[in-house]
Amino acid sequence: MRRLASTLLVLAPMMASGGTADPGALLARIARPAPASTPYVELRFSSLLATPLVASGELQFRSADTLYKRIDHPYHEQMEIRGQDVRVVREGEAPRHFSLRRVPELRGMLSAFGALLSGDRSALERLFQLNLTEDGVAWTLKLTPRDARVSKRLRGILVTGRDDSPRCLTVTEVDGDASVMLLGDAVLHELPEPLDRARLDRHCANPEL
Repeated sequence: MRRLASTLLVLAPMMASGGTADPGALLARIARPAPASTPYVELRFSSLLATPLVASGELQFRSADTLYKRIDHPYHEQMEIRGQDVRVVREGEAPRHFSLRRVPELRGMLSAFGALLSGDRSALERLFQLNLTEDGVAWTLKLTPRDARVSKRLRGILVTGRDDSPRCLTVTEVDGDASVMLLGDAVLHELPEPLDRARLDRHCANPEL
């Protein structure tokens, strides 16, 4: 269930380097009308793991309340989230179903994902406190959950990108475990070695570093 909570997506006038900016114009730039899809590489960091788990596949944003995630490596799995219902099919296993009401942090992330891709600032601000910083063409959008149930499990979501393209989506849980999802062009670059959070964060901000 905790692994499913890391699913996830795809996910201001320019100001002085490192300054704080209004997220409205950024949301308009990165909005993607449904249907939309993107390749991803997801890394799961856990205190129980010596090295992060790495998975790759494709995300599909099918509508405001429907997300499809396909894992192609290192195993095959399909997950579709439609409204409050989640269906998971893994190769060689019977399909599993559960409700998002059981996973409030995942529900919050999916709501944020839909609001981001539709450019709906008001919906996003109902769910999260927003803080945007820009440094040249690079930007970082920090989402802090407002819902008390979500904040008990989810510390926050960090979306990093360049120009009008989100590059990475980092989800940090209260216990310090985290997932980093590289999106779009970010998956074309080799991952840094050794693979730790600090190097990966720099890779998300600038693949040339």
